[in-house]
Amino acid sequence: MSLILFVICSLVTVVFSNNNQINTVIVETPSGLIKGIQNTFPENEVQVNEFRGIRYGKAPIGPLRFRKPTPVEKWADTFDATKFGAACPQLELDFLPGYKKLDMSEDCLFLNVYVPKVLNPYKKLSVMVWIHGGGLSMGHAHEYDGGRIATQGDVIVVTINYRLGIFGFFALDHPAAKGNYGVWDQKLALQWIHDNIAAFGGDPGSVTIFGESAGGWSVNVQAMIPSNKGLFQRAISQSGAFDFGRTFTLKPKMLRKYAEDYANKTGCSLDDLYKFTHCLREVSVDELIDMTNPMKTNPVDRIPLETTSSGVVDGELFTDNPFRLLSDKTSDVATFFKSIDYMAGATSNEGSLLYMIAPPSFQEHFGFNMTEGIPSKVACVGIIAPFVELYLNNNPALKTQLCDFYTVDGSVAEQGLRVSELFGDLLITYPVVRMLEYHSSLGGETWQYRFSKTSPSPIGGPPPSWFKGSGHADELIFMFSSNPFTSPDASLSEDEKELSKHMINYWTSFAKSRQVYYL
Repeated sequence: MSLILFVICSLVTVVFSNNNQINTVIVETPSGLIKGIQNTFPENEVQVNEFRGIRYGKAPIGPLRFRKPTPVEKWADTFDATKFGAACPQLELDFLPGYKKLDMSEDCLFLNVYVPKVLNPYKKLSVMVWIHGGGLSMGHAHEYDGGRIATQGDVIVVTINYRLGIFGFFALDHPAAKGNYGVWDQKLALQWIHDNIAAFGGDPGSVTIFGESAGGWSVNVQAMIPSNKGLFQRAISQSGAFDFGRTFTLKPKMLRKYAEDYANKTGCSLDDLYKFTHCLREVSVDELIDMTNPMKTNPVDRIPLETTSSGVVDGELFTDNPFRLLSDKTSDVATFFKSIDYMAGATSNEGSLLYMIAPPSFQEHFGFNMTEGIPSKVACVGIIAPFVELYLNNNPALKTQLCDFYTVDGSVAEQGLRVSELFGDLLITYPVVRMLEYHSSLGGETWQYRFSKTSPSPIGGPPPSWFKGSGHADELIFMFSSNPFTSPDASLSEDEKELSKHMINYWTSFAKSRQVYYL
């Protein structure tokens, strides 16, 4: 207690830059002294202390590429946390409206801490740790401003980076490359938060992890790792598909196929898998990103569904597919998952993913324009068929049943809406409900939500006129200051600001008291 009082009362300094006064705050943590900045969140004029770009793991470069992260050692000097760290390497989405070029580096294991008001050693705040989405291949922590949730909900918000794409999920069915590096990064970040958050005024015994899309998938994964016991107590999975659309186990046959593709593109030999992995460590970042670009690797006659970025059974984090482990209610995985207070949900039409990911080459191949709708043939041949082939054992009867059920005799616009509902149901909504049912069947404390408000700034720009409902990620602008990948100039109406307050109140009351209170 006396140490924290000293930090608060004595380690606040003021520096000057370009004649503008910038207040800084220094906190003493087990990892060392950390200097952040004092801001005022513009929406409510509440002070928020921001600690940006805190390193939680050593740079995973050179021989550390394709390995579990290494914890950072205590630093001797004051760590400058006044600027955000680099984003992890990923494909640039410069074709999206409002997209800004990223500062990227493999040295990207950073997190950001947002603390409301003045640090108070007598009041330990609940902590909410945000895991960003982006298909495990895109996104970064600092595109999500935790200030709104922190100041409105009176909680500490932490946002984390983790390795993406081939850097975070390259795996062989071999000890040379076990995979799950991005999952290990998240786990290490949670450990750092547990060890250090008390110095910021946080309660390490009241931590909620939450995330959307691939971040929601990550929340589900972390909630099924028994060695995470004590690192968090609650979890909120937003649109977090776990089976369809984001299979957990990439089968050895698929891993071999990807490895052969990488070998052909890089010249690295597969004769010795240790040497093959070492060879890939020598390949440049840009080349690795380019050779795994789904826009270049996906066949033009099918919607992009297959992913190279996902979890694997590695013998350490997971000894088997988690669903098989959950089916045994006495397993360590089931016991830990049950112990976590769990909330999950989805938007009213997650199928907006369909028009977001359909590349121009796919539309050109079938001779249609996504803005006008989707012809029945495209729905059956280019969307339903590859889905069944990839996720439902290529069952021909299912192809016919789904095609019959989700096609209509009306216009291509009506067909577009219908197949978007199919896409959202299979990829997101059904897997979300399945996770809720698993948790509830174990006897856990389980909550479900449904978000149905459209975003004033949806990802990818305005949806086609035929699309109806709240699309994938539409809730994010109501939680943070903007949606990812969109213009930061997006603003909320007065009614939307009121909805934002309600939503943040629901989320933070759950985090603080495992209840959802209405304003």
